[in-house]
Amino acid sequence: MIPALVLCLVAVPQARESASLGHQSYERANSLFVAKKFPECMEELEKALLADADLVPALTLKAKLAISLNRFDVARQSLDHAIRVEPSSWYAHFLMGFQYHLQNELQLALPELEEARRLNPKDSKPPLYLGLTHESLGDTDQAVALYREAIRVEQAAGKPQADTLLTCARLLLLLGRLEECAKLIDRAAKLEPSHRDVYYERARLLLTTGDAAAAARAGETALSLAATGITDRQIRYLLVRAYGLTGDEKRAAAHAAALRGAGSKR
Repeated sequence: MIPALVLCLVAVPQARESASLGHQSYERANSLFVAKKFPECMEELEKALLADADLVPALTLKAKLAISLNRFDVARQSLDHAIRVEPSSWYAHFLMGFQYHLQNELQLALPELEEARRLNPKDSKPPLYLGLTHESLGDTDQAVALYREAIRVEQAAGKPQADTLLTCARLLLLLGRLEECAKLIDRAAKLEPSHRDVYYERARLLLTTGDAAAAARAGETALSLAATGITDRQIRYLLVRAYGLTGDEKRAAAHAAALRGAGSKR
């Protein structure tokens, strides 16, 4: 019995040292991922997982890296491992659902995102992506409810996000719930007054309500701001329509010409 006890006592420090080395490599890998130094990040992740094959943060970071490189097979393998090791990891479940969502495997995404939401009700990402998944499946009422939940979670955390508000506003516009849509766009504008997407979504709303002149002004403001999710092409299409409705054929033609010019450079 004594030799076995001695072996156990010796093994513990070695395991702790190995785990410590794994965490150090993981921390370096995480910094490299943020810096978008992906090859170097993978090298450090391999070191981390060699030191501790069950290190869940390293496994989820490896999955994030794989997703960013469209290596969904690697992502699933890493996340399967992480969930086996730590079934209560909300982030592993979220990433699993997220990568299913990206691949349009929506029915597979739902249970993983639901589990992430259950495990961590204080993070807005699971309800937001659940909403996106339900919207893609045509369940718009459930999607709106989930978007509103994500908005409430962010508000409660003191970190409201304009993009979350706009995601909900876009669906409300599609559903014809214009007053609710306008309120969310106003809230987003207060949070980020220089956000291009705010002005684009406001222009879309104004076109829908019949105020083409105001829509054109909002669209021009959007075009003048730094690019985010909405492209110049999308804005110019809107402006061609808005100026056409106001009878300003000169400006409509100018934006149409810009669209054709952009298309010819592809």
